[in-house]
Amino acid sequence: MTSAPKRAGALLAALLVGFVGVGMRLGYLQTVQSKDYVETARRQRVRRIDLPATRGAIYDRRGGELAISVPAKTIYANPKQVTDPAGEARLLSPLLGRNVYPDLAHKAGFVYLARRIGLVTAGKIAKLRLPGIGVLDEARRLYPGGALAANLVGFIGTDQQGLAGVEYAYQQLLGGKPGFRVLEQDPLGNRIPQGIYSEVPPVAGSDLLLTIDPDVQLAAERALADGVKRTGAHGGMAVAVDPRSGEVLAMADSPTFDPNQIGHIAADTTRNRAVVDSFEPGSINKIVVASAILNEGLMKPTDQIWVPSELKIADQTFIEKEGARSLDLRGILAESSNLGAIRLAGRVGAARLNMYFRRYGYGRITGLGFPGEAAGSLPPLNRWATSLPTMAIGQGLSVTQLQIAMAYATIANDGVALEPQLVSGWVDPQGAFHRPAEPLARRVISVGTARTLRDLLQSVVTEGTGKLAAIPGFQIAGKTGTAERAVPGGYSGYMSSFVGMLPAAAPQVVIAVTLDNPTPSEGGLSAAPVFNQIATQVIRIRHIPPAL
Repeated sequence: MTSAPKRAGALLAALLVGFVGVGMRLGYLQTVQSKDYVETARRQRVRRIDLPATRGAIYDRRGGELAISVPAKTIYANPKQVTDPAGEARLLSPLLGRNVYPDLAHKAGFVYLARRIGLVTAGKIAKLRLPGIGVLDEARRLYPGGALAANLVGFIGTDQQGLAGVEYAYQQLLGGKPGFRVLEQDPLGNRIPQGIYSEVPPVAGSDLLLTIDPDVQLAAERALADGVKRTGAHGGMAVAVDPRSGEVLAMADSPTFDPNQIGHIAADTTRNRAVVDSFEPGSINKIVVASAILNEGLMKPTDQIWVPSELKIADQTFIEKEGARSLDLRGILAESSNLGAIRLAGRVGAARLNMYFRRYGYGRITGLGFPGEAAGSLPPLNRWATSLPTMAIGQGLSVTQLQIAMAYATIANDGVALEPQLVSGWVDPQGAFHRPAEPLARRVISVGTARTLRDLLQSVVTEGTGKLAAIPGFQIAGKTGTAERAVPGGYSGYMSSFVGMLPAAAPQVVIAVTLDNPTPSEGGLSAAPVFNQIATQVIRIRHIPPAL
């Protein structure tokens, strides 16, 4: 009998210890760990839903839509709340065009089933009222013009962030500011009445108005595509600018792409070659040498200079195919004489010629603000002892198509260089219109030099290497160029160009065309006809009158 009281006492002691332990544990949970459990419970009930901002549209100078956002829906699932994965998958898969069972059975916290689908399909899914399945508003980006100005406009990614072109460069303006919604839900995904709820609405992006003229852009793209096909070139680029304002009227690339099909195109077709690629310009570069000669008063337009049939400088020998003769500035430009340009460069000297290259903007970006813009290359002055002759004829240095277009625009604008302009303004979410800062201007050559150059460059078209650029009734000033094509490790093929302006007396437009390794390789035979085709349409579009 003595053992019973002992067992009862031991049991009582054990119970007391147990109660004390439970009490201590409860106290610990309610004090030390209470915040952790409250937070865990809150995370199970409270959910944040991001509310994307409506992306701003991109328009051309006439208000035509280049990029817009249209209403669409995104379907998502919370697999933890899905009660019948197989049954719901049977209903959803035919509507979404894919098997969604693996997503619903995975039991992840959140998964997208379809992004930016049509409103009709989304409406059918919403009517099913399936547990764990939700519908969000999420706009879809459309490019109504398809490939029109695609390399310039660019495209966006799945997260609505700009990935290329204007879409990337002006992401901050176009993208707006996303919002979010915080709400409390029960295990079935229903909102808990009187539960947590707050919302920060999104702020829409601004609409962007570009300087691009859609008709000039289309004309440039068609002419360039025709030229590439006709000559078998690897590709090409064309730029049209208004030299009086610096506005870019067209920027075309070949090959190009349709941003509406961005998931099914080659990456190499999406870059804007006119801005991000640099190349050795060849004879279109001779305007810099001629500018320096005239602006420094080293030679009058009618002065003659002896051009030999062969010229040896350092370890290089330059040959004039036409033979030895005497030429003035007009003849050197019209015939595109390499030895004539080299002799002119010798008169200017390395230091002064380097100064003029830099005045024209060589070796630095233009200020367009385009992502990935190349600066080209200009060798340092200490290497000019051997580089001067080659740079005089446009080899050994590199430019972008936009840089060379703006150099000719400087001559067209009576010697004043402007920064190129691509954006004419934007409209903020409140409807207010904003203009960008006025383009920076700098004088490069005198008015007299610029006008003399325009007169001399007319001879290239009327009697020289650029005859195929001529348009009856219109005075065109321009220059042909054929440069060896730089490739890794050396040279292969040619870059063929024509840059022209019209009307020559008071230019309203400058058009620069370059073809990558065409046949024939001469710029006057391959690129000049493309210029002619574009310029003919520009005359009609811009109502440019013929010469009196």
